[in-house]
Amino acid sequence: MPHQVFARVLSNDPIIAGHQVITCEAPTLAAEAQPGHFVNVLTAERYDPLLRKPFSVYTVDRDRGQISLLYSIVGATTASMSRKRPGEMLDMVGPLGGRIFQADTRPDTTHIMVGGGYGVPPLVFLSRELRLAQSAPNIKFIIGARRKDLLLCEAELVAAGVDARVATEDGSHGTSGRVTDVLEPLLLENSGLPVAVYCCGPTPMMKAVAELCLKLGVTCQLSVEVAMPCGIGVCMGCVLDLTDGRRVRCCVDGPVFEAGEVKW
Repeated sequence: MPHQVFARVLSNDPIIAGHQVITCEAPTLAAEAQPGHFVNVLTAERYDPLLRKPFSVYTVDRDRGQISLLYSIVGATTASMSRKRPGEMLDMVGPLGGRIFQADTRPDTTHIMVGGGYGVPPLVFLSRELRLAQSAPNIKFIIGARRKDLLLCEAELVAAGVDARVATEDGSHGTSGRVTDVLEPLLLENSGLPVAVYCCGPTPMMKAVAELCLKLGVTCQLSVEVAMPCGIGVCMGCVLDLTDGRRVRCCVDGPVFEAGEVKW
């Protein structure tokens, strides 16, 4: 059930150039948020209830009642967020989302996260929840970026013991190319074994990952990233076409879909 929360900011720190992590005290959201959920943020400098901006949940600390968002500073809302200081309040509505990530429950499954840019945070959340739920989950995390200085969360994942692999389009770090250049050989190595792919990021990247997984017969869930101004299915600003002919609202009918459902 979504809640409007005026959350007290605890910290708001840079993570890489142009990106920050804002952590807030929000016990209700922390208790209910799951991987794939998002929150819609409104800042006083852009006070219009229909101009909230969606942000995937990055981390939660349920014991402390804290939630964090990782965001890039690209517009008025995120610029306003970047100026928030500890003790100030952030207006959030959440947790939002009708369909969220469902971890594959097959024994000995290899869980492969594929994230690029703003698609990395919800997958970090998912990998953390898997590690809490299972004693030793087999997680591999593929991070994509145009260049090395735009990579998110590699050090954090490595420190947590996650097998993190990198692809940069300019070849400045990791594999030179796209995430599918790392994903395809990994899937072929695990052919015939239980594998599940979870993906979030720019639409062209998700399309390529979905098509590869469908070709190889691998389960793949996608968290579709589109503008979701209201987040509750009222404004119809996030309509998505599905392969079965239906038109659905990403905010309440998604944002997570199976690879074969999305009409690109």
